[in-house]
Amino acid sequence: MWRSGGTKPESESPKLAAPRFRFRGPLRVLLTVALVLAVVVFVFPLVFSPGVQPPTDVQFGSPFSVPVQLSNQNVTPLTDVEYTCELSKLTLANSSPVKDANVLVRGSVRRIAGRKAVAARCQSAYIPNAPVQAAEYKLTVTYRAYPWPQRRRTSMYRIAAQIDSKGDLKGWKVN
Repeated sequence: MWRSGGTKPESESPKLAAPRFRFRGPLRVLLTVALVLAVVVFVFPLVFSPGVQPPTDVQFGSPFSVPVQLSNQNVTPLTDVEYTCELSKLTLANSSPVKDANVLVRGSVRRIAGRKAVAARCQSAYIPNAPVQAAEYKLTVTYRAYPWPQRRRTSMYRIAAQIDSKGDLKGWKVN
């Protein structure tokens, strides 16, 4: 009988697929979005520190003063931002180091919103037109990252002047 189109006696009936949960696709998308949001809010502030950008236009710049931008790299705000800037190295054109040009510049910003920047300035107390071979500033930034307000973090940056052989400022480099 099975040759004529019937069924084999040992064959089984086809099994139906198990019923699927109706909201499986949207639930998967919702869990993925929640995981990405948790990483951005809780992990990024621990990993990324504030950025420092020196000026790009140095046409009338001086190695005795550098304006910088303190920028927040995260989408969450930085609070209680305090910065100090001091001259760590100043060498005149005749290769003599200057020891008495130190000025400690301090500043504070209550809050830097996510993906925003604020201006800061590093200066020294020396003759502004003296020929210079090298100048370097140390910028220390202390801040609290949202959502970790109880923990203060500190970042330190070295900002060095790039000076050509004639003693003119070519640019700034952040180390």
